[in-house]
Amino acid sequence: MYRFLTLLFFIPQIVFAMASSEVTFAVSPSIVKVHVLDSKGGHGVGSGIVVAEDQVATNCHVIANSQGVQIAKYGERFAPVSMKADWRHDLCILQFKFLNIKPVVLGDTKKLIYEQSVFSKSYSGNAVKPVVSYGQIKALYSLDNENIIHSSTGFAMGASGGGLFDDEGQLIGVTTFKSPGRFAYFYSIPVEWVKKLLQQGKDIELTAQTELPFWDAPLDKRPYFMQTYDAEREKQWGRLFEISSLWLKSEPQSLEAIFTKALSQFELKDYVGAKKVLDEVVKKNSRHARAQFYLLKIAKVNNDTNQILAIETLLSQLDESLLQEAQ
Repeated sequence: MYRFLTLLFFIPQIVFAMASSEVTFAVSPSIVKVHVLDSKGGHGVGSGIVVAEDQVATNCHVIANSQGVQIAKYGERFAPVSMKADWRHDLCILQFKFLNIKPVVLGDTKKLIYEQSVFSKSYSGNAVKPVVSYGQIKALYSLDNENIIHSSTGFAMGASGGGLFDDEGQLIGVTTFKSPGRFAYFYSIPVEWVKKLLQQGKDIELTAQTELPFWDAPLDKRPYFMQTYDAEREKQWGRLFEISSLWLKSEPQSLEAIFTKALSQFELKDYVGAKKVLDEVVKKNSRHARAQFYLLKIAKVNNDTNQILAIETLLSQLDESLLQEAQ
């Protein structure tokens, strides 16, 4: 008991403030609206980010199989001369001549920590000008040796291809997809894929899609973190336990795989087993707010007053909404 309380109260406190209006304003010139003409003559809209001179990154699903692509900025429209495509990772880079728009600064997802404040900028909802949304890093999922970012920065249709930024205004991800339902999860692909495609991608002229993005593959081919979301949403706790077990076999060191196993155990009312695994999660990452949330639930089941107080204190610093949910 006392060792647990010591771990809680003496973890390093890292304070993040919401990005200043100056920072969010500074990245706006680098966010563009992407217009496409589909095969049936319909008009579609997405977002893009200027990531290098005359280079605009967006999601491939925004422009896939289109008959025409343009970007708009400052009342002008520009047509790309070629593009690079990483269809599996849903990342395309449109190439222009004489675009004359300042690129963003590219960041590093390896430096991200849980509950760190971030913001997104995009043409969410087909807005007239870029829209800002604030949130926090909720989870990081390893995929092809990089980090898919789950954040609480909400976005709507039109935001695909927008930018996710840290509080210094450095690009850390491309806002790409969200889960279904009222309480959606929002996901961004990592900036490292942008860097790689800028350096290694081959120029192509056609937008014909050659491969489905990882998040749109058949369910059993999707990453485990997506498979577990469906099981959790449908409250299929036995299935969640099975998927998390497969995930752990594939990625034994995955913090989210470990947490998902604990979540399934908790919902199956194996509180002893769940607490043991959750303790392992917070030992690896004390800023894992959802793990702390379920430890709080278990402490309440056990009527452990000291532990309840300790975790509530920590959650008040990490995620006030989870603390309120636990009341």
